[in-house]
Amino acid sequence: MKKHWYFFLLITISVGISVWAYPQLPDQVPTHWNFSGEVDGYSSKLFAVLFGPILLTGIYGTLLGVAKVDPRKENYKKFAGAYRVFMYTILTFLTVMHISIIFNGLGYHVNMDWIANIGLGLLFVVLGNYMPKVKANYFMGIRTPWTLANETVWARTHRFGGKVFFIGGIIMIVSAFAPSSIRAVLLIASIACIALVPTVYSYAVYKKVADK
Repeated sequence: MKKHWYFFLLITISVGISVWAYPQLPDQVPTHWNFSGEVDGYSSKLFAVLFGPILLTGIYGTLLGVAKVDPRKENYKKFAGAYRVFMYTILTFLTVMHISIIFNGLGYHVNMDWIANIGLGLLFVVLGNYMPKVKANYFMGIRTPWTLANETVWARTHRFGGKVFFIGGIIMIVSAFAPSSIRAVLLIASIACIALVPTVYSYAVYKKVADK
């Protein structure tokens, strides 16, 4: 029970706010925004109050489950601290987004675009800091055919990838304060770099290691 205390704290906050807000919410609540920060999707208030806690529970259960079924589950013991931080960061981000959606639905001025960009940026900054500590597994990290095939490639890619994640996260945070037209470009560019650069790097390292 003790090791799940943070999840129980967040789910209690999420459910508590949902129960408190439900009678006050309008029938339709904004739940989706475009890159310009404009609302482009609505949901029923029942969906708005339930989705956050259900998603939070589902993500937490998934994160706990994969660590037990991963073919390389023994490696999770070697980066248990990093994995815990990874879980807590994601859960915190989801909780903040849920609270923001609820308060926005109640009529408070909540800049969802700003919160999403900064929250996502902080998520990648944290991941970047802990990425070098992650050992080979099939769920968390930069999982390419080349990192999974060679421990040296995995280690070098994650040291390099951690820097890419960190820089990409900083760009996302900065983009929150940029004009909407530039913000979208910065966000897409940083996500593309985070996804592609470490992948290409892992292949290059693998070729170098394989040729020795």
